Amino acid sequence: MNYAMKKLIRSASVLALALSLAACGLSPEERMDRAEQAFAENRFSEARLDLATILQENADDAVALDLLARTQLQLGDGEGAGSSLSRLAELGALPADLAEMLAEADLLRGKFKEALDAGNALENAAGARIAALAHVGLGDATAAQSAFESGTRMAGGKSRLLADYAIFMLNAGDSDAAERLGQQAREAAPDGLDSLTASARIAQSRGELGNALTLYEQAARIWPESRVALLGQIGVLGDLGRIEEARPLIEQVVRRTPSDPDVIYLQARLAAEAADWRQVRELLQPIEGREDIRQQLLYVRALIELDLPEQAQPRLITMVRRTPGNAEARRLLARAQLATGDAGAAFATIQPLADSASGTSQDLAIFTTAARQSGLADEIETALKQSPPSERVGLLLAEGDNALNDENWRGAIDAYEELRGWTGDSNAMVLNNLAFAHSRSGNPQEAIHLAELALGKAPDHPSIMDTLGWLLVSTGKDRSRGLLLLEQAAQAAPENAVIARHLAEARRG
Repeated sequence: MNYAMKKLIRSASVLALALSLAACGLSPEERMDRAEQAFAENRFSEARLDLATILQENADDAVALDLLARTQLQLGDGEGAGSSLSRLAELGALPADLAEMLAEADLLRGKFKEALDAGNALENAAGARIAALAHVGLGDATAAQSAFESGTRMAGGKSRLLADYAIFMLNAGDSDAAERLGQQAREAAPDGLDSLTASARIAQSRGELGNALTLYEQAARIWPESRVALLGQIGVLGDLGRIEEARPLIEQVVRRTPSDPDVIYLQARLAAEAADWRQVRELLQPIEGREDIRQQLLYVRALIELDLPEQAQPRLITMVRRTPGNAEARRLLARAQLATGDAGAAFATIQPLADSASGTSQDLAIFTTAARQSGLADEIETALKQSPPSERVGLLLAEGDNALNDENWRGAIDAYEELRGWTGDSNAMVLNNLAFAHSRSGNPQEAIHLAELALGKAPDHPSIMDTLGWLLVSTGKDRSRGLLLLEQAAQAAPENAVIARHLAEARRG
């Protein structure tokens, strides 16, 4: 089915739904009032339905047509907006900002040359933004940056220009410039969708996940139909390991756009958390050719976990050639090469990670296996000397503690689990902190298991007694033992406010 036919069917569906609402008995004036209210509250899909009904009854209603064009631009429907604006021109009802609206519609339609010419003709900040994004679409990054920079000195509102400029600089690798521009965008429009989501993306890229989540949540409250804000929330919650909080949001976005590739990826990510690799493969297979490195890595990992390394290997070779610094792609490729019996290739693939201070215990295990199977066992000791475990452990301990302080539960779990790979279960505080991270990420049974291990290593440590005691009380697994542990912890550390609070809450029942 070609694009034009899809657009025709979609438009017909919208009109059919709008006509079905006509039975509600509202007058055109009442519908217009409702559409204007919905538009003002950023509920653009609702506004579009009422406006479509009004125009079905009176195709020459210029006021409704004008608002429909603006609504379509907000929804990213460049084709629809272009048609509405053309109809306005036929009626002679030209809005004052027609040129800007037409330029935006051309940009959304991918008509970059037309958008570039129209944006330059505007000679204001809005036009410079359109011209810059058109340059991006045409593949000219130098001209794009020049247009963005020129726009910062032009007249007119600059929040959207600054937000898009911030993302442009983030993609160019200049995180500091991106953060500065994002801050300027929020100062210009504190509630603007572009300024909020741009700042959220920048915070996310810098590892400031709590700040990113706050910004995405603010954007979602003010712009309830924003796909970017909703997907952003889900992504950060996933990064934080707060999967149960993300689940209802994923269900919400699936209801909205079930065939959206980004939505399918999120469903697959949930399945991966449950180690349901068959479902991961089934979900991602229809969109496996999409240029999204996260999606591709998840898909090939599913192939490996399902004992299909032959299918994964060609894809991974291409990924590693394109981005040799991608540790996960290199790790997965080495696993696939080992699984297909090519230990020599696996050795060469994993060696850069095994020799690195950022390499994981899994990398070293793969390297060791590959070295032995390929007759290069003497290389194992060399790799260990080049990057002593103590250096790796120090890095991981800092990562875990920082993630815990930032409430990045997934990051903390990953770091502390990696520490266990190096040190086993010898460190009570690592086990305790890992138990706490699991409890906050919605995995109480694993948390209790780890807390029991930690208590076995350090039975008199007040923080460890508090962790297990509070888990036993809060989950209801063993309230009496949990209360006893909390009382002992409070006696051992009477100045600890957290322990005192847990004990007080436990006593209240």
